[in-house]
Amino acid sequence: MGRETSHEYQRLMRYYRERLTRPDVGLVPRPDGGRSTKLRQPDVDEALRCGAGVYQKVESGRLRPSPEFFLRIAETLGFSSHDRRVAHLDLFGSEPPPSIGTPSPHWQRTVDGQREMMCVLAPDGQLTAHNTAFAAIFGEDGVPTNFWRWALMSDRARDTALCDWEQAWAPYLLEECRLLSLRYRDHGAIRDLHADLAADPRLRWLPRADAGLNGRTASLRHPEQGTRHVRILVAESEGFRLLTFLMDPS
Repeated sequence: MGRETSHEYQRLMRYYRERLTRPDVGLVPRPDGGRSTKLRQPDVDEALRCGAGVYQKVESGRLRPSPEFFLRIAETLGFSSHDRRVAHLDLFGSEPPPSIGTPSPHWQRTVDGQREMMCVLAPDGQLTAHNTAFAAIFGEDGVPTNFWRWALMSDRARDTALCDWEQAWAPYLLEECRLLSLRYRDHGAIRDLHADLAADPRLRWLPRADAGLNGRTASLRHPEQGTRHVRILVAESEGFRLLTFLMDPS
C-alpha cells in the first residue's frame, strides 16, 4: 500500500501541538505525573471540550473539520496568522476570515520616509500613521482621527477638500467601507461606522460604484498647492490599509 499523504494543515497541527503543554492551553498539569510534557491529542479534545478522539481524527486526516471548528483548533494551538492562512487554504481552498492585528510600530517610519502623501488606517478608519505630506492636506484644521468618517461625513471633505465629492470620491469610499463591514462583521467600531454611514442622508442617494479606492484618479483642493489630481493606491497588511495619494505633476 502507498504511503498516506500528509497535508500541510496536519503538519501544522502536530507542529504547534508538540510545542505546547497542558497549562499552555488552560489545563492543569497531567495528574499521572507522566514524563512527557508535550500536549497530547486527548488533551486537545479536553481543551476544545469536544468528543473524545475528535481531534486525533482531524490531525490524522480521517475527519474533515468545519471551518469554524478548524479556527477553534488554530486559536487553541496558537497558530500564527500566516500559518492559519496556510492551513485554511490547504483545507478549504479559501482564506480564513480576516483578523485585525496590532499595528506595526514600524508603520510610522515607513510613511515618514516617503515624499508622497501616505497614511495607514485601521479597518474602522482610525489613523495609525501618516506623514507630513498627508497632514498638509488638512491645513489648519489638523489631521482627523478617523479618515473614513472625515472623507464621507465631514462638511470640509464634502464641500471643499474632495472635488466632485458625490461622483468622484464618495461612491468609491463607500464601497471600501462596505467591503470592510462585511469582512469584519464582529468588530464593534466597524459596525458603528457602518450604522452611521447608513443613517447619513447625504450618502443614501449616491450612485453605486463597482470598485473601491485602489487605482482611482480624483482631484482634491490642497491648502498650499491648489486643486490637484491624485491617483490613490491601496495596499493591505494584517487588516491595516496603506493609502498613497500620488499627486500628478503640475
